[in-house]
Amino acid sequence: MERQFSGLTLDVSEPLVSSHSPTATESSQTPLHSSSSHTDYGSHGCPMFTQEVDPLLIKNSLEDRIAYLTDFLDFTSRDAEVISKIAPSVHDVIPSMVDGMYSKLFEFDITKKVFMTRNQGFDGPLPQTLEELTLDSAQIVFRKVFMKAWARRVLTADYSSGKTWAYMDKVGIMHTGASPFKHQRTMGIAPLNVPYRDIALMLGWIQTVLHSAILQIPESKCPASEKIEAVAAINKVLWIQNDLFSRHYIGD
Repeated sequence: MERQFSGLTLDVSEPLVSSHSPTATESSQTPLHSSSSHTDYGSHGCPMFTQEVDPLLIKNSLEDRIAYLTDFLDFTSRDAEVISKIAPSVHDVIPSMVDGMYSKLFEFDITKKVFMTRNQGFDGPLPQTLEELTLDSAQIVFRKVFMKAWARRVLTADYSSGKTWAYMDKVGIMHTGASPFKHQRTMGIAPLNVPYRDIALMLGWIQTVLHSAILQIPESKCPASEKIEAVAAINKVLWIQNDLFSRHYIGD
């Protein structure tokens, strides 16, 4: 619990993949408990001991924050295993999920107008009015590439690796409207600025799509008991991602 999370940079030549030297968090391993993800939530006995958590440490150290989040949510090696197992059966839903997500964002002017501002890494043409912005606009096509990469990462990540959590933390940073990346400041590129309200809503929408896809896997490929485990596991990952967004908005 001694290593501190340092600043991260982002290589925009690939979707959300960093080219900098690994930080302590990225080069670390996240030891996951090996117990089943299907916790007995009907058991409410008093814990044998109460863990001490330093609020300042988990605010400043990503590694210690992840340790706290995974422990609190009971995210275990079994969760990682079951996500990996169902991934091939859910992978094909990603393109339609991403298309549906942007269609949802286009239903409301406050979520659609975010894409009127040039996003980092995009140098193509921008529409002049909100009415001219369509789902086929160059910047939307560009953003879909990033979103598909994130969704694939959720399904295939090594959750014992610090690189996975550092990646998910960068996803949070780059949506805040801040300019933590040197290349953005040098090139004068405005960072993506999305209100946390809409981030949280979108994660909820994604959660519904992924849960539905998991539950529709044929019994011949995945028994009901494992589908229940997979739904719980994906739920935990998305709530960890939610926290790795909110920490950069709320500062808690």
